[in-house]
Amino acid sequence: MSAWTERPELGAYMARQRWYGEAVEEVTITEVRELAWLAEPASGVGVRFEIVVAGAPYSVPLSYRAQPREDLSYGFIGAVALDGEVLYVYDAMHDPEARAILLRGFLDDADSPADISYVSLEGAPIAADAESVLMSVEQSNTSVIVGDVLVKFFRRLEYGRNPDIEVQAALTRLGSEEISPLYGWISSGDVDLAMAGAYQRSATDGWDSARASIRALQADDVRARDAGGDFAGESERLGAALAAVHAQMREALPTGVWSRPDVEALVGRLEARLDRAMALDPAVRDFSARARAAYAAIDPDTPVPVQRIHGDFHLGQTLRTTTGWKIIDFEGEPAQALEDRVRLDAGARDVAGMLRSLDYAAHSVAITSAGLAAGSDDQAHVDDWVRRNRVAFLRGYGYESSEAAAALLHAYEIDKAVYEFIYESHYRPDWVEIPLHALHRLL
Repeated sequence: MSAWTERPELGAYMARQRWYGEAVEEVTITEVRELAWLAEPASGVGVRFEIVVAGAPYSVPLSYRAQPREDLSYGFIGAVALDGEVLYVYDAMHDPEARAILLRGFLDDADSPADISYVSLEGAPIAADAESVLMSVEQSNTSVIVGDVLVKFFRRLEYGRNPDIEVQAALTRLGSEEISPLYGWISSGDVDLAMAGAYQRSATDGWDSARASIRALQADDVRARDAGGDFAGESERLGAALAAVHAQMREALPTGVWSRPDVEALVGRLEARLDRAMALDPAVRDFSARARAAYAAIDPDTPVPVQRIHGDFHLGQTLRTTTGWKIIDFEGEPAQALEDRVRLDAGARDVAGMLRSLDYAAHSVAITSAGLAAGSDDQAHVDDWVRRNRVAFLRGYGYESSEAAAALLHAYEIDKAVYEFIYESHYRPDWVEIPLHALHRLL
């Protein structure tokens, strides 16, 4: 048991981080597993991974210094007595020298401690003297750029192979051109701590690109079908990219077929999410009967081919590069348990995720400008853009809509809107009307 479990500083620091994911003033720590030193404090800076159990296990790499550093103040956690010496402790992600020590195992893992392994598929092209840059966007993980390499340090951990590593390793070995190649990862026993892959330096985020298209149409006061350079062509190419990745996943990873008990279990999961949304806001009750009817329309006697899927597919998980679309972040929904994130599912779930994301991107622009007033010119532009891009994406994917397939896709779209409602209720109440409007349209 670490002395950190008896001090408030680390818990208070974690409570302020977005990657912790819960709005609390202080985190209650029940256990700390201190991995072996990657660098001893006597060398000038002590660095090690520490697995902090606070409800769930979290990775908090720390650096220990004999003197305080004002330039590292953003990542300062507290002071601790270690072997009779007072050391100043920092989040290693905010300490450039510590980051270099965390990464040097990719250059030569011979000196790495026994409880940490650095695995390389082809060797991460990290130069020994390369400077690392901490990405400023706070997410559920912490990412660092080192030259042309993006290293993602996982924060909330799951015991077992991280799905992002598992899927991207399989697709990298296949030579997929629709993902950023995986170079390697860092693990300790049965838990993965980080992964390294190609950094798409010239890429444009899909979410930003779609929203820019909407804003351009608003500025020019034209409808999407009248604009020669609208986003529909990109949506079609993105659909083709997802179809290619799904085919590659079927080749490299497990597949199966759902029968009646599996479909009934799916409906149970959809209804459980709907119940959680109803508990948050009585407004959802207005949709509940129609949503349950849509779920019941899934034919349990029609076999459903299933496979590993992305699991959290939206525009923010895509990059537009000079060579085409790249799909990233195969972790699945971060808040879900590992068993749920690796469960085989229908490819229609990913399709529904992107259809909702296209709709979401368009309405997020409207809600931050003129609102979502029914019948307004702005709303007409948005609806027209969504229809065009929806059709284009499905065409690019090659989606074949039988009655059974249409019912399944419809159910997944409703479920995604319910998920969005729950998320916005917790984190962004001003946007709740976007999924509520979607439920109106879908039901």
